[in-house]
Amino acid sequence: MKEKRESRKENKKEGCEKKPFDKKTYRLKKYSNKYKVNQWEERRKKSVLRNYYKELEKDKRADAKKNFPSGRNSESANQSPPKNKKNPFFAARDEFLKKKEAKNKKKEELVRIKAEKEEAIKKYKEKKMQIYKKLSKKTKKGQPVMKDRMELLFEKIQQSTQK
Repeated sequence: MKEKRESRKENKKEGCEKKPFDKKTYRLKKYSNKYKVNQWEERRKKSVLRNYYKELEKDKRADAKKNFPSGRNSESANQSPPKNKKNPFFAARDEFLKKKEAKNKKKEELVRIKAEKEEAIKKYKEKKMQIYKKLSKKTKKGQPVMKDRMELLFEKIQQSTQK
């Protein structure tokens, strides 16, 4: 019994030596987003190519059936031309570019709206500051200056009559 165990241990030691643990590659595979994205892209490309080759096989089978039609279907098979299908990889790329373009347009629109809001706020604050300055003016004795207050009231009345 002991002899069998010892012989197994020797066989294991001779047969395969254990590779040293590479911490850097382990961390890259485990935590790196870039690595995960690359893996995803490779899987995506493979699946697109697989689907493309499937479509080619289907087209070949369909062409073979058209070449050897049976009975009534021979007339209808000759009338319809075969469809030129776009490569799935290029179709996916075009779709991605369209989405990216739409995203960029949306982003530009948001930036434009934000700039307009900031401009409106700036104008509002300037107007508010001017009104505050006019209302806060005082005479030497500390009384409010009525001239500016009267102007503001006059402007408000004009605006209300114009609307």
